[in-house]
Amino acid sequence: MHTRHVIELSPSGKTFETGDELLLDAMLASGLSVPFSCRRGACGSCKVVVSQGQYRAKQLAPGAPAPCYPLAANELLLCQSHAFSDMRLEIPGWSLDTPALVVEATVLSKRALSPDIIELVVMPDRPLAVRAGQYLKFRLVDGDSRCFSIANLPADGDGRLVFQIRRVSGGLFSEALLGNLEAGDLLQLEGPFGACTWQDDDAAPVVLFATGTGYAGIKPILLTALKRNVVVTFYWGGAQATDFYDRAFLDQSVIDHAHFHWHPVVATEGRVQDVALNHGHNWEAAQVYACGNGGMISQTRAQCLAAGLPSHRFVAEAFVPSGQSNADTLLGSLDNTWEKVGPRYSLDGMLAAREKTVRALAAIASQLTVGMTTGAALEMASQQLQAMGASHTWHPTYIRFGDDTVRPSRDGIDPLRRLRPSDIVVVDLGPVWDGYEGDYGDTFIFGEAPLHHDCRKVLHEVFDETRDAWLRGMTGCELYDFAEDRAVAKGWRLSRNLAGHRLADFPHALFGDKALADLAITPSEMVWVLEIQLCHPTLPIGGFFEDILMR
Repeated sequence: MHTRHVIELSPSGKTFETGDELLLDAMLASGLSVPFSCRRGACGSCKVVVSQGQYRAKQLAPGAPAPCYPLAANELLLCQSHAFSDMRLEIPGWSLDTPALVVEATVLSKRALSPDIIELVVMPDRPLAVRAGQYLKFRLVDGDSRCFSIANLPADGDGRLVFQIRRVSGGLFSEALLGNLEAGDLLQLEGPFGACTWQDDDAAPVVLFATGTGYAGIKPILLTALKRNVVVTFYWGGAQATDFYDRAFLDQSVIDHAHFHWHPVVATEGRVQDVALNHGHNWEAAQVYACGNGGMISQTRAQCLAAGLPSHRFVAEAFVPSGQSNADTLLGSLDNTWEKVGPRYSLDGMLAAREKTVRALAAIASQLTVGMTTGAALEMASQQLQAMGASHTWHPTYIRFGDDTVRPSRDGIDPLRRLRPSDIVVVDLGPVWDGYEGDYGDTFIFGEAPLHHDCRKVLHEVFDETRDAWLRGMTGCELYDFAEDRAVAKGWRLSRNLAGHRLADFPHALFGDKALADLAITPSEMVWVLEIQLCHPTLPIGGFFEDILMR
């Protein structure tokens, strides 16, 4: 009779029993929706932390490749491990219970900060794990909502949430509802959401930009920088002097922190980005955060990048402040068979994961150097993703140099291949951020080889033309036939090994894993990834680009 072991899952306290079967199989047999994807030990989706107990690795068949996902000493892959005793496991970034994104909050206080700015303080009925810079949705009637940044660091106090809300004439919330709120009233909040968050880089000098109540989203990032004694400069734009409603705190912070400076910029004096660009910051080394009106954000980004700021070091918010939830409309349009999502799915979560993956890709690409081996590049990428807060990778990180760029993603590569002065490089990421899957890949060129540059140019042309075909209503099957025709017309070959795939709240494999190229319907946005891999007809030169299908 085989020994049975009891496995406890932390922090939920749920348990299941296992014998000789793989831990993954035992969990699934117990009805637990554990994350997994490949079962080959390559993707990391089923990574867990071992808090207590012993285990043994899966016995491999003769000649079978060993699992290649990197693990820390206290981690295992459920698909590759058997229990050897009772155990306690923790799954980072994943809860076995449907998370309660909606919480009830009690109004604690309300006061005027300026003639048109109200501070609202509430206490949620359960602690929220909030990252500096995130926001919450206030649920209103008929599915409507309003988004407001959390203007404090809840973890530094008793968990209360502070909001700074501008009164808008005729506004449903800020005028009709906010005015009638009193201490003790209840509100429904959803979240937190948002990707404009502290990036855990204590070495870079920080430059902050805000206009109006965009300050509420910037203040927690400022508080974090001050706690960590980082060099930080803040530019706050307003129409008039009374718009700088937190001046007393900022002025005192300048006295208390030698490395902090702030500049109020009244509209008649110019734009915040123009003032900042005249102050001689070392943009190549800076970390920039911006929150406010869209015009300021886009112009600031363009000017900072032109001044030398690396693209991945510009972080900005991109939520819709009011109106019907885009996610509600999107969820109602998904196909019930091929486009199922999990209980966590939200449009905000997916957009935040995409944005953070794009930044991670830029950060990793910026650290690739001539002479680096593929193996060293993969290790560097793993460290970068962990530093940015990725809990998992739902597929392995792929980095390919030169001749390896024509290989399908699951083919083996030479880890000792070195990046040459004139080379073509593919980077493909699949990290998991806060329970949402990111997936983004692109091609980078070292040197001036004309074929390499042509490959990248044609690659992006084919992707853009295929995405436009999707907007015209093509099915998934038709999209890849179309992409193949466009590639051939431009003198390249489309690799059909990479055929697009699902994406969702982690892990999408629980809800569906059909290839986009096999989809007989027009794919919905925000749940499919379009992958384009091009290869030269005769030479070992390849390029890859992928992104979520979105309008």
